[in-house]
Amino acid sequence: MAGHNYLSDPRNPFFSLEDDVDDETFLRNAPARTAPGGRYQNLDNDIMQKRQQLLQRKKEIEERTVQSSERSVSLLRDSEQIGVATAEELIRQKEQLQRTEKRLDDINSTLRFSQKHIQGIKSVFGSLKNYLSGKSLDAPIPSTKLSESSSSGSVTSPALSNTLEQVQNDMSTSYSSTMIRASYDDHGLEDVKPASDKVTRALEQNLSEMSGSLARLKHLAIGLSEEIDSQNDLIDNITDKTEKADMTLQQQNKDMLHLLKK
Repeated sequence: MAGHNYLSDPRNPFFSLEDDVDDETFLRNAPARTAPGGRYQNLDNDIMQKRQQLLQRKKEIEERTVQSSERSVSLLRDSEQIGVATAEELIRQKEQLQRTEKRLDDINSTLRFSQKHIQGIKSVFGSLKNYLSGKSLDAPIPSTKLSESSSSGSVTSPALSNTLEQVQNDMSTSYSSTMIRASYDDHGLEDVKPASDKVTRALEQNLSEMSGSLARLKHLAIGLSEEIDSQNDLIDNITDKTEKADMTLQQQNKDMLHLLKK
């Protein structure tokens, strides 16, 4: 029926032969239908866009996590440096305290010899006085015996020094390993790995270094605590010896003044 003209009522004044079209013309000029697949295409685009947003958010979270772990590593390194500096200062301080204690031992030893000389002078003056007064010289002359000062004989404890040396060696090894790994990642085959693998590797390295830093800090803290307790005992000894030297010196001054008045 191609080429057939569809006519309505030819007597109808509103329809003429000029208005009629054949089948081929009608089909060519028909409006295009919207394919049902367009709606699914839009849905796929929405899904892809949502997926990209989620991936971007995941990437941002991973970057923040890595940065946070790097800040933690940096803070722990600073804490280690402070701990090492504190340990070194405590070692120097103990050496000074031990020198102070040694000098106090020398002072107390000198005062003991001085006390013996004073006792000898008192004996001479007492004998002379008894002779002049006609008293018997056989009477025992009281003498004051000064108790010997016990020196602690403390030497620098190697405990903190050994701890400090071990911590410094571990720190040096850990920092060197970190630099080697970073250099390999920059120049090796790291670029061919997925981003998620890089993040996982970075987190594992940072967590491993944080664990090592915490272990070293704990070891260092124990050593510092023991050293502080040891130095507190040393300070107590210094205080006791200082008080003893002061009391002995005051007593000797009184004895000398008493002898000079005779």
